[in-house]
Amino acid sequence: MKKLNQNIKGVLCLPITESTEKKIGDVGKLEATTIKNGLVFMKSEMTAIEVVETLEGLKDIVEELYSTLVNASGICKGCDCTAETEDAVNIKLPNFILKEAGIPKNAKLCAYTNDESGEVTVMEAEYKHDLSDVSKGTLQVLKEMGVCMPGLNECLMSEKTIYGK
Repeated sequence: MKKLNQNIKGVLCLPITESTEKKIGDVGKLEATTIKNGLVFMKSEMTAIEVVETLEGLKDIVEELYSTLVNASGICKGCDCTAETEDAVNIKLPNFILKEAGIPKNAKLCAYTNDESGEVTVMEAEYKHDLSDVSKGTLQVLKEMGVCMPGLNECLMSEKTIYGK
């Protein structure tokens, strides 16, 4: 058993049923890996077939999560809105301008135009997350799946719960 050199804030207790024990074997030989927003338990020692079976189980979970994003964001209807949406969330200004405006360096920015004067106003956004928080690799996979980028951006900005309703 690995020794923890960290303060423990609580204990996680999981009921192990007979069917669970048949699937994973000796539960005393599990290790937990923390990921953002989750915890993955796996056997600490596995044969090649056990690794393959674990990968297949993880694939099912990943597919369910991608499906959740597709359902929440919608399917792109070929409106060519992806590039426009990505440009809209990548507004950058020099640090001296941000400092002068009292905006933190890492703040999300949004912009709008005044139709009469044509002036563009850039200000700190009121939301915490947008497409710029998603890795390029993940965005590419989502685009290939047909996920509507403006819909995904809206989900990210709204912070509404889309999984486990």
